[in-house]
Amino acid sequence: MKFTSVSLALLLAFSASNTAFATEDKKSKKEKKEETIASLIKDKTATTGLFDFYQDKKTGETLMLIEEKQLDTPFLYFAHTVDGLSDAGHFRGGYRENKIIELRRYFNRIDIITKTPRYKFDESNPISRASEANISEAVLASLKIKKEENGQIAVNVDKLFLSEALHKVSPWNNPNDKFAKKRFKVGKLNSKKSRILNKRAYDNNVDVVVDYVFNNPNPSVRGSGAVSDPRSTSVKVQHSFVELPNTGFKPRYDDARIGYFTHQYDEMTSSKWAPYQDVIKRWNLVKKDPTAELSEPVEPIVWWIENTTPHEWRKTIEEATLSWNIAFEKAGFKNAIQVKTQPDDATWDAGDINYNVLRWTASPRPRFGGYGPSLANPLTGEMIGSDIMLEFVFMKNRWIFDNLYSQGASSLSHQNEALSNTTLNCSAGHELQQGLMLGHAMANSNEIEKKALLDEGLRMLILHEVGHTLGLNHNMKASILWDEKDIHNKALTKGALTGSVMDYTPVNVAPIGVAQGDYFQTAPGPYDIWAIEYGYSTALDNADDEKQRLDAILSRSNEKGHAFGNDADDMRAPGRHIDPRIMIGDMSSNPVAYATDRMGLINHIFGELKQKTLKEGGSHQPLLITANSLYGQYKKQAEVISRQIGGVYIERDFVSKDSDTKPYTPVPASIQQEAMQALAENVFAADALSAMHPLFNYMQHQRRGFNHMGRNEDPRAHDMVLNMQKSVLTQLLHPRVLKRVSDTSLYGNTYTLTNVLSDLTDAIFDDSKESSQSQNLQVEYVKRLIAISGLARSSSYDNLAKAAALGQLNNILDEVSGMGFTKGATTKAHHAYISQMITKVTKV
Repeated sequence: MKFTSVSLALLLAFSASNTAFATEDKKSKKEKKEETIASLIKDKTATTGLFDFYQDKKTGETLMLIEEKQLDTPFLYFAHTVDGLSDAGHFRGGYRENKIIELRRYFNRIDIITKTPRYKFDESNPISRASEANISEAVLASLKIKKEENGQIAVNVDKLFLSEALHKVSPWNNPNDKFAKKRFKVGKLNSKKSRILNKRAYDNNVDVVVDYVFNNPNPSVRGSGAVSDPRSTSVKVQHSFVELPNTGFKPRYDDARIGYFTHQYDEMTSSKWAPYQDVIKRWNLVKKDPTAELSEPVEPIVWWIENTTPHEWRKTIEEATLSWNIAFEKAGFKNAIQVKTQPDDATWDAGDINYNVLRWTASPRPRFGGYGPSLANPLTGEMIGSDIMLEFVFMKNRWIFDNLYSQGASSLSHQNEALSNTTLNCSAGHELQQGLMLGHAMANSNEIEKKALLDEGLRMLILHEVGHTLGLNHNMKASILWDEKDIHNKALTKGALTGSVMDYTPVNVAPIGVAQGDYFQTAPGPYDIWAIEYGYSTALDNADDEKQRLDAILSRSNEKGHAFGNDADDMRAPGRHIDPRIMIGDMSSNPVAYATDRMGLINHIFGELKQKTLKEGGSHQPLLITANSLYGQYKKQAEVISRQIGGVYIERDFVSKDSDTKPYTPVPASIQQEAMQALAENVFAADALSAMHPLFNYMQHQRRGFNHMGRNEDPRAHDMVLNMQKSVLTQLLHPRVLKRVSDTSLYGNTYTLTNVLSDLTDAIFDDSKESSQSQNLQVEYVKRLIAISGLARSSSYDNLAKAAALGQLNNILDEVSGMGFTKGATTKAHHAYISQMITKVTKV
């Protein structure tokens, strides 16, 4: 091929051009390689602190600068909900999870690692060399290093925060959830719609607030009215990174006789029978004057009343919070707690972990009345921050449940059955609201009495939730401090109705004819003071002396007012746990007598309810709500009574030469029989709740558009009565309860299985009086006996229970088989039906 001079010239020019482009391309790559951190963060919005953040003003892209010295260093990660949706398992102020994380280099990446610190090894033991065996670390995220220079590392964190890498924001799947198909589902996270809203940085911590947007293009469940559009759900979560405190804080260890929240640790090289070293959560209080018996702390626990708090409640809230100082004085601290009010023009946010804030909300679907979460160093238990969330609705009469007992609801489960996957819920606010309704029904138009009721109720709620933030968990055994008479004596109780403010107790309205005492607990009880002494009194330097000092405090666990049992022990659910003194909604050391008095009081109020609640020109809604609430409390007292039967008292005292306390003692037969008699008269009787009957004509829901479409609005009177009775039967005939009645006969119980079922049958089949209610109950009871016996289908009950159930079926058959001339047509038909039910399964 021949080249002309022109073509040759063109070729040379093209070659030169390519060379120039290549040179420029190399130069461009060189310039990119020479990009500095300074150029990366230039003109970006800076947020500097523990970690520095730089956000692009146009794209929103966010860089984080990490100091090289921060690598391989443990930090505390903490997530909480800034604003959420209860349908999605989130609510404002909800503490989600916390864990220890580390930033580790892996070549050109930074890995975010978390590892459980639960397992402890004695480093002097050779087995400690295997401390990493079979314990999995989790790599939460791996971030590519964008630039590194002068001990600083820049990484892009958009993908980190706009994903669920750090924390699972959407609900966890539960394979055992029978109602999963009926629950609201948020769908998938949309990282393009999600955005970083805010960053706050301080010397010891940083907060990153992210708005997570989830999309579900075809939702099968619409959700509550709080859901604007079920196809798009927004949840705002704050991610916090906290430098672990280095204060010389000494951990204090948990003990079974007292109730603190803990971080659990297993001693892997220990030879102890119970190789635990669980640390309790508590604040770091240090005396200004170490030599003084009573001293102010170097740094007090400071609470801020949020500026959203109604002005008329602020003084009560402050006084109630400061009431805890009585307990701290016993531990050697004066003015351990201080209270301040957030200014209206405050520049700091209530979600800032550097402030402990008492906060108020008014949610469409509140999951709690009060909620007192806290954040602590998992390694030591040292408290770092805390909040208290309070719901406005629980100080008012607004009905918060989706259903009504009068519409056939067997129970009104609180919306807060699980605040999260890792925290225990608190229903003190729910109990308070029900108590206020009863109190208001009794107070009539006495405004002074209503004001006192509200004031005491609010004090109780604040005391309870502040107690949680001090580290205390629930104490459902505290209600046994006074008997059913002394509890109404103000001169004795002096604001301490129970051993602890951490119990769930009903409003203490006195029976008819008895002078009114304290409505609610308004001061820390003896247990609270004792528990604070254990948790917060100053430690001795010598380890042996300190152990002896703490043992001396703990040895007082059997003193009056120091009884303890928490959610892990309480009997609120049928068949769950064994000690009837550890129960919610009960009161006094004689709960059967107190409950019976309360049932009598409620029946009395039913007789006056029309006059007290129906006002000229108003709807029937006040009567409906109050009647449902009173019924719920009547039902709760029936459940309290039922727990006595087959119960076992638990004591957690340690072995002592000065005491022969048994850990397990069956409830005395006399108390079980008293409980059965109370149930016969107030629950199983043919005229149970008859005082409520005249109200059914007036229990009308206030109409709202078409909201009642598809549901008949008439009160389901028989369902209301039977649901209460079924709740009691579910406890008494629970397989665990019947088996325990038999088991305890071997170590002290004289109220035998035959006694229990015979007395129960006599109570339900009382020939002296019969009604449609009692007939309804009898059919239900026979169905359950048949199920227990295993005659119709396989039964999970033990052999003794099966035989006892068959014995009762035969007794009932004998009783209903006689067709006497005195029986009316309805009774004859009813007895024939029961006879047919029994003979169908017993015939050979």
